[in-house]
Amino acid sequence: MAFTFFTLGGRQFWEDIYVYQKWRIQRNCITKHYRLLDNWDIRRAGGSFEQCSRALTRCAEIFQLTPPKTKAVVLLHELAGNKNQFNQMVKMAESAGFSAIAVNYPSTRKELRAHVRQLELLLNSLEYVKEVSFITAGIGGLLVRLLLAADSQWKKKIKTGRIVQIDPPNRGFRLWERLCDSKIAALLLGPSIKSCDSHKVVKIPRFPDTTEFGIINTHNRIADMLKDSLPDRWRIFFPQIGDSFLPGAKDMIDIKTWKTNPAADDKTIRACKNFLLNGKF
Repeated sequence: MAFTFFTLGGRQFWEDIYVYQKWRIQRNCITKHYRLLDNWDIRRAGGSFEQCSRALTRCAEIFQLTPPKTKAVVLLHELAGNKNQFNQMVKMAESAGFSAIAVNYPSTRKELRAHVRQLELLLNSLEYVKEVSFITAGIGGLLVRLLLAADSQWKKKIKTGRIVQIDPPNRGFRLWERLCDSKIAALLLGPSIKSCDSHKVVKIPRFPDTTEFGIINTHNRIADMLKDSLPDRWRIFFPQIGDSFLPGAKDMIDIKTWKTNPAADDKTIRACKNFLLNGKF
């Protein structure tokens, strides 16, 4: 018997395996159980992947879901984040003519390379998409670097478009280096935090030379005021100038914001749109 009820969309224990017009088949990263969520995160079916896939086919006919556009933007959240931090960015991408795929992945439950395998499954399943671009926040930027370095089947049918990294720890983050040996931090933030050690980050391949990517550095005004009032030894708790630098970037921009979620800032959204369409911020 299928039970229909509202969910929180997965967050940290479910990973998106298949996405079609904001409907998604998710897999629980612990039990390996599958479920089908609609565009409102309402559970429509559960069981095996095949059962959820058949349920999606029926729902697509009932709700008259139209095929996605041939150009898509995949949005990858930061450590301990979720797809909802990109709600405003999704609206921008759709208005610009893209299919927007905001992905939930259990960033605090698995290490980065396990998330790459999840993304490969998702991208391999895209039926109508011919070109995919990426907008990432935080460690999502490292995830895309690993993804593009892998020899994956999806690359044979889908062209890689432009990439926007928002606050990527391309050179690591000193705070995470201090926390990676902490049992409490490991419990709360999971194995991904160890992947962000600067000694490991520098070993992650850079983007291919033909890939157009840009970097947005955001500066929270409240955090900056707090940082300026602290002694030097406490400033490691904040990102440092140069943490995001990666050779080969086509454009870089600094944006000051009052918002705790920079992906919801109007200036950040406009910059992402400009880069996706024109290759510059």
